[in-house]
Amino acid sequence: MKPESKISYVSPHLLAGLPKNTPVLLAFSGGADSSALLSMLVKDSHKNGYSLSAAHFHHGIRGDEADRDAEFCRRTANEYGISFYIEKADIPFLARQSGKSIEAEAREQRYAFFEKIMRENGIPILVTAHHAEDRTESILLHILRGSGLRGLVGIEPCRALAKGLYLVRPILNTEKSDILEYCAQNGIEYVTDSTNADTGYARNAVRAKLVPKMKEIQPNLSSVFARLSESAAESDGFIRECAEEFIKSECNSTVPLQKLCALHPALRSRVISIFFEKSFGVSLERVHISAIVELCEKATPHSSLSLPGEINAIIENSSLTFSKKIENTPPSDFNIPFFEGKMTVTEGIIINIEKNPTQKRKNSSLSVDIAAHLLDSGAHFRPRREGDVITCGKMNKKVKKLMSEKKLPLSQRYSLPLLVSADNVLWVPSVALSDTARNASRDDGFYRISIETEN
Repeated sequence: MKPESKISYVSPHLLAGLPKNTPVLLAFSGGADSSALLSMLVKDSHKNGYSLSAAHFHHGIRGDEADRDAEFCRRTANEYGISFYIEKADIPFLARQSGKSIEAEAREQRYAFFEKIMRENGIPILVTAHHAEDRTESILLHILRGSGLRGLVGIEPCRALAKGLYLVRPILNTEKSDILEYCAQNGIEYVTDSTNADTGYARNAVRAKLVPKMKEIQPNLSSVFARLSESAAESDGFIRECAEEFIKSECNSTVPLQKLCALHPALRSRVISIFFEKSFGVSLERVHISAIVELCEKATPHSSLSLPGEINAIIENSSLTFSKKIENTPPSDFNIPFFEGKMTVTEGIIINIEKNPTQKRKNSSLSVDIAAHLLDSGAHFRPRREGDVITCGKMNKKVKKLMSEKKLPLSQRYSLPLLVSADNVLWVPSVALSDTARNASRDDGFYRISIETEN
């Protein structure tokens, strides 16, 4: 038998860069990999004095077998005297609802559960039992899906799971055969997932069909892919650092189009990817990044692209921006009577009206003084409508065209409230004031109208 030293185990705390007494949570499936790792972690926790817990996610897929696995995990945790957490979900049902594959839905729900346990119990480190073959399979899957450099990294020894939370893989450089031998040497029991033999799942197909063929050509396949992963991680890390620096120095809520398009294609794509992820907490697929790059290269003002999650990529004011709102369709209509005080129009837009204020009006396109006699009993605020005109410069001008000329953000073109009295548009905030309102005497009193927006 192979000696126990064949196991390549790295301390979770060393991988995460945290003190040795930091609590640890193990993602525990009950299989050979996580059962072996649990044994190692128990020994390590006794040596270094940290709190160890285990969490099991029941996917609701394998019936009695899955119930057996859950009970095995509970019993094993109790035998070791560690805290145990479990959650069950109907993954097939959730996958049908979300439109995702069962594998993708399972992963998302599983990690959401782990993160919840970590936050509720103050556990900064999550440990998984991924090993060398897992990394090889992941890289191959990424290649088959047309992944770029990032996909060649495969599985990392450590990554940030969320702010202050880390996911680490202490036995990532260990071969599966060595894990099985470790279990045999130490009398470690484990359960076997029957679906691992189902080649209808992409990963199982790669493991059962592709990897054995590749090993015939290259017996040291895991070592070769480990070197590939390390090399890709170095290059990927450098590109990420450059992209982060660009975002920090050049971007605020938008990405400047000219500077973005001047970047090397690899760096440009990464800037878009990271900026989007920072904005919405989710990652873009390569096909979406490519579409955004094409949108930026065309640089057509006010053009947009629909992305997953009802998010739009928009080109306006020589910048790329992302918005969760559907910007090119008007929201629900509103009609707000004119009265003194403060009122909310829509989310993020507030009107404040004062009568005859004594202080000087601030110089702002979102504030105006209107003569009181211009406001009839039906004066009100409403959104722009097709065909709206305003008389300014002794000409009737289309409000839609004026908004475009002023480069008003698309997000405001249907949401900013127009002031209307006697069926005439008196004021379009940020855009135009009618000749009537501009020239009217305010000697008999006036109202000061100010618009507040979240932008």
